[in-house]
Amino acid sequence: MKKKLLFIAPNYYGFNEVVYNGLRSFSEYEVIEIDSTKPYKYKNISERVYNFFLKKFRGLNLKKVKSEFYLQKSIEKYEQYDLLLINRPDLLTKHALETAVSRSKKSKAILWDSIEKIPQSNEFLSKFDAVLSFDPADCYKYGFTPITNFYFKEAQNWEIKFDVALLITYDNRINDAIKLFRYFNNNGIKAKARIFAYKKDQIKEKLPENMEIIEQIIPFKNSCEYYFDSKIILDLSHPHQKGLSFRPFEALGLKKKLITTAENVKSLEFYNTTNILYLQDINDIEIPEDFLKDEYLNPDLQITKRYSLENWVENVTS
Repeated sequence: MKKKLLFIAPNYYGFNEVVYNGLRSFSEYEVIEIDSTKPYKYKNISERVYNFFLKKFRGLNLKKVKSEFYLQKSIEKYEQYDLLLINRPDLLTKHALETAVSRSKKSKAILWDSIEKIPQSNEFLSKFDAVLSFDPADCYKYGFTPITNFYFKEAQNWEIKFDVALLITYDNRINDAIKLFRYFNNNGIKAKARIFAYKKDQIKEKLPENMEIIEQIIPFKNSCEYYFDSKIILDLSHPHQKGLSFRPFEALGLKKKLITTAENVKSLEFYNTTNILYLQDINDIEIPEDFLKDEYLNPDLQITKRYSLENWVENVTS
């Protein structure tokens, strides 16, 4: 009989789906997945009306109660799990978290965001046997176990049509993106960008024509396909994030060059100035012509494989 692994994670743009498929493909566990943000759907109009009065007169939310009930019952499906992996434990009720941990022989929390960006209660984190974090500052400060992100798609022979590609969510990085695209356009660098925003009308900045606004986010499992026809991936680091995003690892898997504002990229064992350009000052942009023209320099194959989804799964389940 296979050992059981309980994987609990929010459904953020399909990211959990990529990890779940990786756990199923590259581990020896039977993987049980629970979506911690699965919304409750009303059965009928009467239930919708009932919830309206519950919220108005009793301060209760039927949808929230039902969602929490689903989560609790899903965890209780099995008496025991061999390993619990959970992302965003703060999204669970105290009771649900205690149930999941108590039914698991070993438990690990995985944090893909810094404590500064998404605060996590020590009351929750202290319940786990290990807390894995991709943020080096948090690992140093709180004693978390360091992990990295990973790539899950590899290079193919695609026709290159663009020099640089950028894919981000609309936030306070937009002004840096605009500065870079003005530089690209003024220096004959062919670039493209897609900026996800919930509403186009919230964007006040004047964007260059080659920066496209989209209102439907690209699922995580498909997002790296946007870079297929480009030579370089552009990575704009989040101001509250010390750890590296997925971009350096996607670039490694796809054999793309990388331009990034994340200084920590220099600590990567596959860092070299032929493939990776660190931009120290966004107000003083200079992209060497050699960086644009020189061919991609393949890192050692053993180093590349170290950052694959397969190896990541092996690390977090060992």
